[in-house]
Amino acid sequence: MFETYMKPVLLAGLALAGTCGATTAHAQDSDPVSFSGGVTLLTDYRLRGASLSDNEPVIQGVIEAKLPVSDGISLFAGIWASSLDEDAGAGAMEADLYAGIQGKVGDVSIRARYLRLVFHDVDNLDFDQFEAGVSAPVGPVNAGIGVIHDEYNGGGHSTYVYTSAGYAIPDTGLAVKGLVGYEDGTNWNDKINWSLGAFYSYKMVTFGANYIDTNRFSANSKGENRARGAVIFSIGASF
Repeated sequence: MFETYMKPVLLAGLALAGTCGATTAHAQDSDPVSFSGGVTLLTDYRLRGASLSDNEPVIQGVIEAKLPVSDGISLFAGIWASSLDEDAGAGAMEADLYAGIQGKVGDVSIRARYLRLVFHDVDNLDFDQFEAGVSAPVGPVNAGIGVIHDEYNGGGHSTYVYTSAGYAIPDTGLAVKGLVGYEDGTNWNDKINWSLGAFYSYKMVTFGANYIDTNRFSANSKGENRARGAVIFSIGASF
């Protein structure tokens, strides 16, 4: 569950200036391990189009370590966390522990990872997640496809597939990104989500405005649709 304006969508593969993903803080030449991280404020935490924060603002952070193991192939591991609204039923905080492998074949980037999702203050909600995807430039656009599979604690599962595309406007710090995804399983049946956003980066700071919507209704604590269309604003800093 790792997407930037939702959680960093693994392998959207969009190395855009406008995503709120972290830039790398390189270690010394004698140390092959590099680290990256970031903190982002968002007006809502959307996972695959539906709010996990009861449509309330959140703060999110990530830190990741990467180790090259051969030419073009690296191992990575990290932790991502988000505040939540307890009225949404998932506790006060979510923390995702993850590890994976990434590499390139020509212009094609390939990445896969395993995540353990931990929801604090709630029993028996933690679960396992498996992700894989590829991305590549298509003309001036960076396009990606991926699949995410959830295995829920106590039984049940869901599968999510997505495709994304992004374009960074040269020498401006501006970028646009779109995504369409489909989810089917225990929690959602035939759910489609889509998004289109614009991002501006200046040095270590990124501002975002991202429209997110779905074809489903799911009530939040106020009885409103937590999967309704809305523009999600964000500001993030990376290191």
